[in-house]
Amino acid sequence: MAFHIDENHYNEALKFFIREKGVPVKIILAHADISRSRFYGYLNGAGDLAMSRLISILEIIHVSLDEFMLYARSLQEDCSQNEQHSKLTVVDELTIEQALDTYRKTKDVAVIVSVIDRMNMGDRDIKLLKKILPTVRDILSRRHYFSLIDAHLLLMTMDNLRYDDLRMMLPFVRKTILHQQSSQQIGSVTEIRRQHILLTIIYQYTLRTFHEQANDDAKIDFNLIDNLDATISDWYTNVIRKLMTVIQTLVVTDNEYEARVAYNNILAAVYAIQPQSAWNSYEQLMHSNFNDFKAYALPQRY
Repeated sequence: MAFHIDENHYNEALKFFIREKGVPVKIILAHADISRSRFYGYLNGAGDLAMSRLISILEIIHVSLDEFMLYARSLQEDCSQNEQHSKLTVVDELTIEQALDTYRKTKDVAVIVSVIDRMNMGDRDIKLLKKILPTVRDILSRRHYFSLIDAHLLLMTMDNLRYDDLRMMLPFVRKTILHQQSSQQIGSVTEIRRQHILLTIIYQYTLRTFHEQANDDAKIDFNLIDNLDATISDWYTNVIRKLMTVIQTLVVTDNEYEARVAYNNILAAVYAIQPQSAWNSYEQLMHSNFNDFKAYALPQRY
């Protein structure tokens, strides 16, 4: 079997590990019985490498075949995602108009969600977003119960909605959470996903209330999170619970030291337990670091 230089990224993976391990090339060439020209040709994307020779090289640099394949596969997935990203993220005025026209005819919220998703994947053009926000506001302001797709739409756009709009919508977000619990609609993957999004909305809204200096509006959400059914104890929900406690400690109790310690403990747990692929989403949730988190929650002090 030969490893080809193609979309599998084996040569890039091999270059990475050789660089990481710091084994001199002359040692690799001597022990793997491969010529310098063939070796460098392979690394630079020309030619194939027999499986037996690859294994010899990996043994010399102390990398297992499983580790090598896993890294090569991750490079392939990254490349595939980048290709999909470039295909999906082109959103212009015509795209927006087509999405709005389709929604007017079908009332299918998924059309609006899809185009905003594509905008978020690329360079978000605020002028284009403003063209679709009135429709988003109209959709969400009519909801007395938030489906998964409604919740997703609100979470994607809430930073661009007026605080007064959010204040009008949040009672129905809370109502949906309470309904989920009372009817025990929390077992399926879809319902767990919806619960996570709704709780994230509550968390983001709580930060926004202090950002807008409307502190009294947060009391109801602290109580809601405190009174969540104890059986709801998955990892993400517990992170939201703990972050709400950090907000209380920082803003309500005015104890920055304890808030910082609790915040850093949450972040450390993320890095210790969650896969690296999930770190970025948690960092965004937590505003990257404690100082940025504090500055967002307490803008009047800066």
